[in-house]
Amino acid sequence: MTKRSLSPAHLPPAKRVHTSGKTKHHPGNVLSFENSLYDELILCIFSHLTWVDLCVTQSTSKNWARLAADNELWREQYLKVYGRTRLRGARGFIGRLDGRDVKPLPGRAVVDPNQNRDWKWMFRISSNWRNGRCLVEKSSTNVSEHPNDPPKIYPEGTHEQTHIILAGTMIIFASSEPTSHPSVILSSQTTSRYVIPYYDQQDSHRLPVCITALALDQSPPTTGHLSLACFVSTGEFTVFDFNPSSPSHTVSKKFVYQPARRTARTMNIMQAAYYHPLLVTVSTIFSLSIYDLSSGVVRHTQTLSTFTSYPPVSLVLSSPSPGNFKLVITYSVPVYPRHWSVGATELIISNHSETASASGRTTPTVFSSPSFREDYKYPLTSTMSVITSRTIRAFDMPSSWVNDSTLRAMREQWGRKLLNVADAQTDGKWVVLAPGTSVYPIYGHQRIPSFHSSLDSSSSASSASALHSPTSLQLYRLVLPIQSNSIAASPPKLNFVRTLHGQTSPVSSLALSDGRCVSLGQNGSIWVWDLEAGTGAEVAGADEAAAQLMLPLTKGTVSFDDRRIVTAHKGKLVIRRHETSGHLYDIYLGCTCFSCILMY
Repeated sequence: MTKRSLSPAHLPPAKRVHTSGKTKHHPGNVLSFENSLYDELILCIFSHLTWVDLCVTQSTSKNWARLAADNELWREQYLKVYGRTRLRGARGFIGRLDGRDVKPLPGRAVVDPNQNRDWKWMFRISSNWRNGRCLVEKSSTNVSEHPNDPPKIYPEGTHEQTHIILAGTMIIFASSEPTSHPSVILSSQTTSRYVIPYYDQQDSHRLPVCITALALDQSPPTTGHLSLACFVSTGEFTVFDFNPSSPSHTVSKKFVYQPARRTARTMNIMQAAYYHPLLVTVSTIFSLSIYDLSSGVVRHTQTLSTFTSYPPVSLVLSSPSPGNFKLVITYSVPVYPRHWSVGATELIISNHSETASASGRTTPTVFSSPSFREDYKYPLTSTMSVITSRTIRAFDMPSSWVNDSTLRAMREQWGRKLLNVADAQTDGKWVVLAPGTSVYPIYGHQRIPSFHSSLDSSSSASSASALHSPTSLQLYRLVLPIQSNSIAASPPKLNFVRTLHGQTSPVSSLALSDGRCVSLGQNGSIWVWDLEAGTGAEVAGADEAAAQLMLPLTKGTVSFDDRRIVTAHKGKLVIRRHETSGHLYDIYLGCTCFSCILMY
């Protein structure tokens, strides 16, 4: 009950708006659909929508189209859908487990005001990758040619390979065809195509050689120049230094190396990894050589060989700390009696003198590995060499008592054995194994996937085809914990995750980086795989013209970065871009739904 009683009198009438003729009407003060809510309130409401709803709201009005394109809204959408702050496709290892960027000091100590990201543009690129949408931007039929060379002929049974490296906006490629004028081609959107000849002009009477491998320096550049190592079939290699913005004026030979003896261990380099001052090469007979470039000259410091590892091989080289390097190698391993699986080896490479001074040891470290043996070592201790190694295989016999669970695991492994391996790639975290149906000659050496020639080949082929499809890929998770001397330290693991289905022909080539894999089929089809989600999308279908003409299936090459896929096949270079312009008629869309059209 209140202290005072209410008055029985009526309330005064409410005030009315003056409507005399002298009052002017302001249309801006009238509430409408456009000004009924503040921009901040609309953005708050939009923050609770999905990216599909944001695309639909852009067709409501101009004001909503402007607000729906807010960069902060798309940043939240990108982090929610893709879970990282960058585009996928970076080479090598990622410094953080959550996938965020880690810049070396002093770069990360200073905030760069020009590093403003367009999150909607990044969302568009990632969406194109996920759905397989792309734009065929460029096609070149002259991959590598010289006017004095005879015309190229591709008969059945030959498998020409084009080496491709993507460095920013530049494409670096070279043909493996034998020629007396080997060269590397630099192509970019901003600059015209430039050819780097391997030999000087006065060296015109040389025998035909072929470029067997290319390796780009992965160390952080200090002068804005790039270093490229080029290997030829004679065993020699040259490191070129050039400025990517103007390569025609800045190309120079930084290092030139010629082996003292031309043997099978030094010739026919098929893979190489370069992180200055360390250079690692692998030959066709799986001889691993280590070169130290820190003293200004090329110094061959160590050679390792193995009889349990075979091509194809993939290398990933990184530097966890200054002066220490981590090399991850994947390769095919034999499984008795005539099948194949995959294995991985981690090598820690460092300077012995620096390692001994840091740990307080005075005696040099002796290399020991169950998979590799040391064939050569430089006599001085102050050079780069392997100090530790770890090996894991996907198909290993247990070393202890075999119980029921171990026997079931062995049976599952036995079902994943392959008759032949077309390619095996790794990014240090994932391993993808592609089965093969035919044997490709590699620079004159042919790998025979057989241990007993007396076995019936038809029965083995039928059993292998029943065990595994030649068009599916095997996905493995590579776990390499930090090395420790503790008894409770976790061993390395190579666990089978799933089988990737989608290709309509046997796989010709693989490219793997940052949890994303691109597979190129022998019929020209291209698939993109998200290894973390286990999903795939078709980027390009089979070559119908080649199928109608009944042309033989041939081997190609594929490479990619965070924005494009570059393939090479029979001298033809094709670029498929996932970053597209803002005009709808310039974009090839695989989806014609209303929300996707509004997004673009």
